[in-house]
Amino acid sequence: MSKIKTHNEQSANDRKGSDSPLVSLLIAPFAFAGSLTLGIILLSILLVLLAWGTDIESEYGADIAQFVLYGNVWFYALIALLSLNIVFAILLRFPPWGWYNIPFVVAHVGILLLVFGCFLTWQYGIEAQMTLPEGTIGHVAIKPKQQRFEIQYIAHTASTPTKPIHVSFRPGPFSWQDYEYQNWIKDGRRYKTILWYAMQFGHRDIGELPSGDPNVKIEVLDYYANSVLEPVPPLDVSLLWNKTVTTITDLGEIKEVPRNWELARLDMRHRRAVVGLSNIRGVSETMSQKERVTYSLAMSQEELIAFQTSRPKGGTQSGLWGEIILYYGGKHYSVNVDQLRELPKEGRLAIENSGLQIINTDRFPVQFIERVPSIRFTIFTQSGEMEPMTLFPDNPELNTQARKLGVFGSYWVDPQRVMQQNPGQVGNPMLERLALQRLDFMQGPDKKLYYRFWSGEEIIADGVVSDREGQRKPQFKLAEQTPHEVDVVVDRFVSQDTLGGRVVASKEQNGEQRVKLRVVFDGKEDTFWLHATAPTVVPLTPEPDQIRYIYGKNRTLGMQLNVENIELGFGILLKKVDRRTEPGTRMSSHYSSLVDYVEPSKPAESSQGFSRNLKDYRVLPGGDNVLISMNRPGFFGDASGLGFRIYQAQYHGPFYPDQHWFHELYDGAIFPWEKQPRESIAMSTLSVNADPGRGWKYFGCLLIVLGTTMFVWRKHW
Repeated sequence: MSKIKTHNEQSANDRKGSDSPLVSLLIAPFAFAGSLTLGIILLSILLVLLAWGTDIESEYGADIAQFVLYGNVWFYALIALLSLNIVFAILLRFPPWGWYNIPFVVAHVGILLLVFGCFLTWQYGIEAQMTLPEGTIGHVAIKPKQQRFEIQYIAHTASTPTKPIHVSFRPGPFSWQDYEYQNWIKDGRRYKTILWYAMQFGHRDIGELPSGDPNVKIEVLDYYANSVLEPVPPLDVSLLWNKTVTTITDLGEIKEVPRNWELARLDMRHRRAVVGLSNIRGVSETMSQKERVTYSLAMSQEELIAFQTSRPKGGTQSGLWGEIILYYGGKHYSVNVDQLRELPKEGRLAIENSGLQIINTDRFPVQFIERVPSIRFTIFTQSGEMEPMTLFPDNPELNTQARKLGVFGSYWVDPQRVMQQNPGQVGNPMLERLALQRLDFMQGPDKKLYYRFWSGEEIIADGVVSDREGQRKPQFKLAEQTPHEVDVVVDRFVSQDTLGGRVVASKEQNGEQRVKLRVVFDGKEDTFWLHATAPTVVPLTPEPDQIRYIYGKNRTLGMQLNVENIELGFGILLKKVDRRTEPGTRMSSHYSSLVDYVEPSKPAESSQGFSRNLKDYRVLPGGDNVLISMNRPGFFGDASGLGFRIYQAQYHGPFYPDQHWFHELYDGAIFPWEKQPRESIAMSTLSVNADPGRGWKYFGCLLIVLGTTMFVWRKHW
């Protein structure tokens, strides 16, 4: 007690002469800012918020707790005020601090360093994942919880390709309609009122996005954190063909009787379930006398115009096997199919003055199948961009268009001419069916239904299905007073946002993320829903609603919503995955990855995220045969001083030769560190973490412990 008294008396003497009313008035705000009273108030508020945040996290999940509390501006402001309180508390004891105040200063400096380390982790820390098959090198990791728009300008005439523009997108964990309080009134959620108010302060990206081009405007209109595709009913069309049918009566008499009404049910929902055919957006139905009705979905105005206006030109431009009409840049171009079939190896066919070419090489062959018939070829632009097309004269709903380049094709064949000049084709069922009538429907981007009517020789009718008010079932005649006459009644048409479905918000937590965009590109406007690409074990080809193309002047704008990724600065070569199971079960008890840290010889392929090119790679110093297991992370520090800790996260496989994934992931090569081909292949998911604040947090905690210990022993000084 005597020591304490002596210290207090000394402090009082040091302050003597400085306690005038004016000085006291000036010092008062700083004294309050560093006072124990303010510190207790701020700490009490912080403890209440942390308790509330813990409950929110257990009820709603970590993402929502981060959005409404831990990542909020006012929470940072509270931490900043508490830090300032600590700083002023330290400064008010200077000069002099004296030995008596050393424990206080040490402990509070430790708190400041801990807060600073947490700030560095929040601002610059990295949490990412990398999935690698055995025998591959990867140096790009994804951030599954962070998203970005990938904006690609595809020039058709420039010789230099443009790099994609990446724009980070933070929409928040809620659907944007949930920011309206009325959507929470009947909700049974806990803290619904206070949570709704906290939501309003969370950061979310709304409005216009940077596009990198003054002629391009990209605006975010809406966002669904959880959405589903509500299935739409099929397109139902009743048809009455103005033809008689030859029948045999019970008495054996041959009679011509009129046809009855027939129903064509065109269900687009089944097309969505067909794996590997995401570029095909149509279905068809065959009538009793082999006539056909097709239904397809146009995702752009250009595709709809091509459907409405593409017609065979005939004459010398049409060969025996017909002609291809390409719609590109607002113009139609004709390609003689016979010339295309006869194109020699390494030959090139320029498509009039369009700037487009078709070449015939081993890698990009022109393939024609007479018995179908169908033709496959690859379109090239002046800039070197390319995209394959496959066209069918009798199955336009199966056409695969060059949507990335904005080239839409139709294949037209006169079946009677083929069979007359080529007797070997007489009896070809596909040509005989092509000689019959076909009614094509297409939903346009304006959600209206359009049609065209093929007589077996030419298009003789086209238009838009009327849906005037009060006319629930539009009906009309086609080719009236001709042998091709048909009555049409559209019994049911429900527009769709994508194949077989409409986008609707869902209360389920496992729904799909979708964002609604308005894009103005070279004077053209398009509004659409974009389905966010979810992180997968191996990146897949985007679905039709995961990528959108908008067409401008000699260029295309492509948009995707992907997960963020990060370039690590080094490569990880996965050599072997080891998995052990519990005795007598298939449950994993242990799995690990044997890796090398390497300088990759080739950048990771953008479509896969890893490279199979194992030639000329160089193992970095100290990076040979590093074992990463569930409880034993690896460590790599690059030249910038940023250290990565690599953890074993997941295991996939093994896959065997009778499984699809084996052939997707393994090309049969012998790995340089092995002596025979693989009989199975596995994959490993590694978690890649970097925490620049780790050292500051450890040092801050050490000072807090040291200062607390000094408090305990201070009475012995």
